[in-house]
Amino acid sequence: MLLTAEELKRSSEVDPTIEEFIKANPRPNLQLGDYVATQNMIAGFERMTNESLGELESTLTEYYIDINLRDGTPSRLKVVRPSTPPQEGSPLITLLFGGGFCAGTEEQMTPYARGFARAFGAVVVCPKYRVAPQHPFPAQQLDSFDGIKWAAAHAAELHADPTKGFVVGGVSAGGNCAASVVRMAQDEPLAYPITGQWLSIPSIFEASVVPQKYKSNFISREQNANAHVLNEEALEAIRKYTKWDSDSPIRFPTLSKAPLSELPPTFTQVCGMDPLRDDGLIYDEMLKEAGVKTRINLYQGCPHGHWTTFKGLEISRQGFKDVMTGLGWLLGKEISEEEGLKALAIPGV
Repeated sequence: MLLTAEELKRSSEVDPTIEEFIKANPRPNLQLGDYVATQNMIAGFERMTNESLGELESTLTEYYIDINLRDGTPSRLKVVRPSTPPQEGSPLITLLFGGGFCAGTEEQMTPYARGFARAFGAVVVCPKYRVAPQHPFPAQQLDSFDGIKWAAAHAAELHADPTKGFVVGGVSAGGNCAASVVRMAQDEPLAYPITGQWLSIPSIFEASVVPQKYKSNFISREQNANAHVLNEEALEAIRKYTKWDSDSPIRFPTLSKAPLSELPPTFTQVCGMDPLRDDGLIYDEMLKEAGVKTRINLYQGCPHGHWTTFKGLEISRQGFKDVMTGLGWLLGKEISEEEGLKALAIPGV
């Protein structure tokens, strides 16, 4: 989805309701320069969010599975599924968390996992991956692949039927890991083919890897350098801690030699006032040009992941609505926005 220079500029102008919310509720941006503080902050956010969800209803089952990664390191998956599988079978959805590759856990995706299990009868698996700087690149992407590979290979014992749908999704850093897993699966096929990918506010590029024809469209790093929530200072800290290889297709999915045309339908969410805005817009355009079915939502004047940060606003409610209808689109299951919000059941949304 390519925009004109004027449209890009307009998308970076703060939404009035967001601006009013920030003035009334001042808060610091992500301080990724202090990764310990960031890890603690995001862990606290995850804990508080999941506690607010209340007791799990009897129609859902939630548990953990211990696995070993490719290097023998123990890891685990969080699983949420219907207690009684639907007669038509449960699609498999795998979700990867965000946190700048430096923070976050598999617990972060619990609200979405429960919502998808309720709305679509899905078995939802949330892999854990190791974070930087203790575990630099490519631990995040490879751990994600190993977790999803395990889930696909053990779908039957998870009570999932990936022939009914197999979606890989993630938010922010998790969006990058999701895009990378889907590309890696082209070279190392999983037990079942991936049928869709959800890339929410993903990190896909840096300037050096943007194809020449799109370089004039890659301006959000400068345009939103001082944006709320995520800014260029935070991105620089991420680069420092993860120590990624700028020539690696594991970090940058468009560097893969596998054909883009063979990728599954892709649902992308992009925030206008986000340094990562043009990552999602350009990748969506590249996929469309390659003949991939795509669906994209752009939130004008909104910072990175605004729906989780500025709850209660209509523009934030729209972000959550789009998550549910977008996943329904990937699974071929139509769901109304209000049905989606009801299934998500996040307090304050």
